[in-house]
Amino acid sequence: MAETTFDRICTIIRDNGGTEMELTPETKLADAGLDSLATVEAVIACEDEFDIEIETDSNPETVGEFVELIESLMEN
Repeated sequence: MAETTFDRICTIIRDNGGTEMELTPETKLADAGLDSLATVEAVIACEDEFDIEIETDSNPETVGEFVELIESLMEN
């Protein structure tokens, strides 16, 4: 089964947040272990993974918002 964008982003979030918790679209990034530095690292990892550029003023608070942001950039 092909890995979804959501699954790929969750893997990146877990790697950068140092958590194994179950992530849902409603999970706050802070609750997933992402402080400001880890969030920047996750953004950079997603830029590399999906070959996109995320605006520095983008500030998603939840996993779902982060996925929506990345998917919208992938469509461009």
